[in-house]
Amino acid sequence: MKKLKFMGVKLSGNWGLSAKLTAAYSLLILLVAGILTINLYLHLRRVQRQAMRDRLLDLVSLAAPQIDSDYHSLIVNDSDRQQPYYTILQQRLQAFQTATKGIKEIYTLRQQPNGNIVYVIDYSLPPNPSANVGDNLTKLTPLLKGGLNSIPGPIVEENLLQNQAGNTVLYGYAPIIDAMGRREGVLAIELDASAILEREIQARNLAIITFLVTLPLAIIIGWWLARKLTSPIAELVVIAEAIAQGKLDQTVKVYSKDEVGSLAKAFNYMSHQLKESFDTLEAKVTQRTAELAHANQEISELNQRLKAENIRMSAELEVTRQLQQMILPKSEELSQISELDIAGFMEPAEEVGGDYYDIIRQNDRIKISIGDVTGHGLESGVLMIMAQTALRTLLIHNETNIEKILNTINHTIYENLQRMNSNKYLSFSLLDYYNGSLILSGQHEEIIIVRGDSDNQPIVERIDTEYLGFPLGLESDISHFFASTKIQLQSGDMVVLYTDGITEAENLKKEPYGLQRLIDIVKENWQFTANEIRQLAIADLRNYIGTQKVYDDITLVVIKRNY
Repeated sequence: MKKLKFMGVKLSGNWGLSAKLTAAYSLLILLVAGILTINLYLHLRRVQRQAMRDRLLDLVSLAAPQIDSDYHSLIVNDSDRQQPYYTILQQRLQAFQTATKGIKEIYTLRQQPNGNIVYVIDYSLPPNPSANVGDNLTKLTPLLKGGLNSIPGPIVEENLLQNQAGNTVLYGYAPIIDAMGRREGVLAIELDASAILEREIQARNLAIITFLVTLPLAIIIGWWLARKLTSPIAELVVIAEAIAQGKLDQTVKVYSKDEVGSLAKAFNYMSHQLKESFDTLEAKVTQRTAELAHANQEISELNQRLKAENIRMSAELEVTRQLQQMILPKSEELSQISELDIAGFMEPAEEVGGDYYDIIRQNDRIKISIGDVTGHGLESGVLMIMAQTALRTLLIHNETNIEKILNTINHTIYENLQRMNSNKYLSFSLLDYYNGSLILSGQHEEIIIVRGDSDNQPIVERIDTEYLGFPLGLESDISHFFASTKIQLQSGDMVVLYTDGITEAENLKKEPYGLQRLIDIVKENWQFTANEIRQLAIADLRNYIGTQKVYDDITLVVIKRNY
């Protein structure tokens, strides 16, 4: 596409700095000139119209007292035009109009009892006819729309208006007051505005001419300033292009001591530095290439070691995951507990966590435990196995005191964590069931109890375990923290245990599953078997999570009393 030139500046889709400065300065000048011109025009217009309003206000103030209110009150219908008092008043209006330049019409008005405004005395310059007495005034100005009583004294309309003859005029009014101070009528004067409009047009044309004269001057001045400002920069661009092509011996002339001059000095220094750097570049490239090759070899060796370490850690995690599943109670063990219907579920996350639950018969009592180790990985899985082993060992040796059991497990875990130099801990609850009575101790998640009321409708109870114990592994002796609560279960009553892997599981919108949703699903299906309730709850959880990654172990235990 051919490029156009304006004032020596090439114009294309991408304007140069000179063209931009010219355009910016010209627009600024034009904007200032335009604002000043418009303000001057508006000021002249406002002054002229105010002068006209002031003159008309003086005219109606002088003319109204010349109307004899007694004569004016005698003029009621058109036959009164033959009376001498009508002639006297009309002659006074005629004399006032003749002596005053610019009056289009002068007349008096009266408001009838029905609200209509009618003519009383009207005088128009020939050949315009005068209105008859009693003729309705059909075209009401803004001031007259409120009625004649709304005119308190001499007043003028705010804007120019068209009269009935189509002329642009300014209306003015003044009340006619009798000797008793009563309003007899209103005097109206229509002052010709054609001269004002003509002067406004002249002022507007002058403003346009001034603006058009300013336009080329602004462009010329803008172009001259832009050229003066951008010439050193244009030279700098030419030298920069030469250096980009490898001509590193180029320098820029310094014309001034301002910012552009400082830029030229800095550019010359940069050119000198580039030349020196280029002279030694090949040696440095060779050196850096050797260093990179050595670094690449080290990275490759490190990558191999990391792969081997990753395989080893994956194997360790897989072994821990399998151990975690192996030590869970089997369905055959649970089926031998006839007095309770128990169903458990535990699924490790992609990174092994520390969820744990166990169901153990101790003589005629049933011990139910659930726990969750903080964090993920091999260390959390090992800590979970410690807790399971410690509990089973104590129960095999017929230890029945729940507080003693919990404190012993805590002490064992605490000592091992100190040896491991680990800051992990375990939330752990232990339930002791015997003949319909369930004793709960230890701090874990809330326990959900679902019972049937007299109408066999489900009632949900929530037991907060926060004050029933203390996390295991934080202190060596936590016996003073333990407390317990007793729950009486009837046939069909249900207990639900879970870990936070369920309540904190998120969907694709990062919204947690939540405890209330778990409560709703078990309450809705509470009359089913423990295994069916477990399956429905896990299915609802999976449907909620969708394809979102699971970051924590998921554990659920459902217990129902059979008899």
